[in-house]
Amino acid sequence: MDIVRFITHLIELVAALSGSYYWLRTKEDSVLPFVWFLWVTVFIETVAMYPYLYNYSDNAFVNWLESSVLERNVWLYNIYNFLTLILVGIFMIRNTNTSVSHRIIKIIIIVYSFFTICCFSITGSFFLMSLPYDLVIQTFAMYIMLLVYLRELIASDQILYFYKSHVFYLIFSITFWFICLTPLFIFDSYYRAINESFVVFRGRFLFVSNILLYSCYTFAFLYSLWQKRQLAMKSLR
Repeated sequence: MDIVRFITHLIELVAALSGSYYWLRTKEDSVLPFVWFLWVTVFIETVAMYPYLYNYSDNAFVNWLESSVLERNVWLYNIYNFLTLILVGIFMIRNTNTSVSHRIIKIIIIVYSFFTICCFSITGSFFLMSLPYDLVIQTFAMYIMLLVYLRELIASDQILYFYKSHVFYLIFSITFWFICLTPLFIFDSYYRAINESFVVFRGRFLFVSNILLYSCYTFAFLYSLWQKRQLAMKSLR
């Protein structure tokens, strides 16, 4: 495993541990879907490393795997992309209060799930390629959920303390990540095969983006927990 992948996996694990620590200290069930999402990320990213075995092992199972429909790990990331929107959507439902917000988020989840299932069922490409325009669709969905959350935030007294909320940092950072990465992957097929400089830039940009994203997750949990402790200490004085 190269150092870039190792660092990325490490920061993902730190974010998942931070989320678990936050939940253990607060017992806020509203944060659980996002913690599940982080552990799903760690699990998928770990299991998806199995193609590395092709170069270092020659037993019967690895040979079968390399020649089977599971040869590429794209199917794992198809599952991951599907679960990402569902878990983040459930997280946002638990952290919004109005029926309108819940209805909008549920519609997004249902439409995306229906589109994903129908697309893979019709094309039969689940093990071969990712969902067409999947990143664009997820970016749009995340952006809508961010707007729904901000709409409620602005209309409430919580706007005065938004910087103390882990929800604000989590939904803002993941949406910003999608917005930044979408153009990179849209033009990927045009430049990757003919421009080595673009390949290098793509890898570095993705690495830095992931580090910033999962660092934001870690900050969101730990900073929000620190704010809660400060508030509890003030109430005891």
